[in-house]
Amino acid sequence: MKTAELITLDMFAREIIKRVLAEEDESQILKWISETITKFWGGDNKQIALMTWEESFEFVNSMVLEYEKKAALSDEDKKELDFPWASWNGLIDPLEAGILGVITAADGQGKTIYAESIAEHWAEHKNHIAFVHYELNRKLMMLRRTARHTSILVRLIKEGKLTSEEKLLISMANSRMSKWDGYINYIHTPGWTMDKTIGELYKLYTNAKLDAVVLDYVEKVAPSKRQLDMFGANQNQREADNVEQIKNFSETTGVPVLIVAQLNKQGKETSFDKIDRTGMRGAGEKSEKANLVVMLHREKEADGYSKTVNVLVDKNTMGATGVFDQIMQPEYYRVADVYDPMKG
Repeated sequence: MKTAELITLDMFAREIIKRVLAEEDESQILKWISETITKFWGGDNKQIALMTWEESFEFVNSMVLEYEKKAALSDEDKKELDFPWASWNGLIDPLEAGILGVITAADGQGKTIYAESIAEHWAEHKNHIAFVHYELNRKLMMLRRTARHTSILVRLIKEGKLTSEEKLLISMANSRMSKWDGYINYIHTPGWTMDKTIGELYKLYTNAKLDAVVLDYVEKVAPSKRQLDMFGANQNQREADNVEQIKNFSETTGVPVLIVAQLNKQGKETSFDKIDRTGMRGAGEKSEKANLVVMLHREKEADGYSKTVNVLVDKNTMGATGVFDQIMQPEYYRVADVYDPMKG
């Protein structure tokens, strides 16, 4: 006699076949699979949602053993999703399965610089990353990356008059990055819906080539027909639905996701000492679904913005919250911690 679990799996498999034979849109099938797995198996297709009281003690023992094995690895063998800066790592633990993080700031504050830097740090440390970019085109992404790793200004590269020494620097940087133990797949998605984006991410995941996703940025996602039918012109509701979809993907697959988000008008006009995550556009859904919210702020100056970045870890289910400063080199698309002579 089949158990209730096997009956559910049987129905699940039959429904997939039925939808495929009906030639339903691929993205809609993948979305339905994601939602069904989350509903019946608690976001993990390897186990059912229920964990009994007795099972919880064995789970703790297994968890401790897993962390012990990880700690015993050499630095060369460790594969973590930590951050490029000691200031961040001092408050935020490495991202684990199913985590959704958000980096948010007003326009021109350098959100994408942070996203690019984090993705490259993860790739350098053995991880396979999908960088979904709805706005910046491939050429601009590569110009920014080249400037970050060579200290050659983008405008100099675009002039087409680089010296042999500058070309050597680019060659050396490319060679160094090509030897990283991980890599980044760049997915340029102008005009894509979240359904289509998640469909592409599932393809990478099923090929075992996805450890984390960076999505820049969620407000640029195009509405689907379903969203227009359901929410009409309400952009906040459409964005909330997008966050729900990407969170379901993360929980279903266990792949951590870091999204970049914009502040609303009120958030943009609020001083840093009073700002919080309610200043995000569509803040309710993003804040509720996110395990981590990091807010960035640079003061307006006569010639642009200050190079000092005020950083607020406003929500962190993995540890502490806090405030600290960093230094940005916007011309080279880089961020660094502030040097503290007391700490060395």
